[in-house]
Amino acid sequence: MSNLFNNQPVLLDTDTSTAGNTNWRGSSGCTLAGVGSRGIKPTVIMVVPAVTGTAVAAGTIVVSDPQSSTVLLNIPIVAPAASEPFDIIQILLDQTAIIWRDFVVTGLSATTKAALQIWYRT
Repeated sequence: MSNLFNNQPVLLDTDTSTAGNTNWRGSSGCTLAGVGSRGIKPTVIMVVPAVTGTAVAAGTIVVSDPQSSTVLLNIPIVAPAASEPFDIIQILLDQTAIIWRDFVVTGLSATTKAALQIWYRT
């Protein structure tokens, strides 16, 4: 799977960057005329294995605003014991989330082998 920005939920399994133009506002992400023209307000975020059957590794997933370098979300990932499955992480943000006008995500496929599913309101 590759990153799918114009979905509900947004599906991300690969790190994004402004240099690669893969951020939310980048050419392969959401455009000003598309979904979330003013940004998105995340309501639920789930951390799942990037590929079914692949072990998730310890690390940190960071969602940040590329304009201000503000960390929007920091998710530490603790790897389960070899004999245990990864417990999907669900983060509820409905009452507290701010609007993400643009964002990049690091620590996904190469570091943790995890993916994000981001449900949102516009």
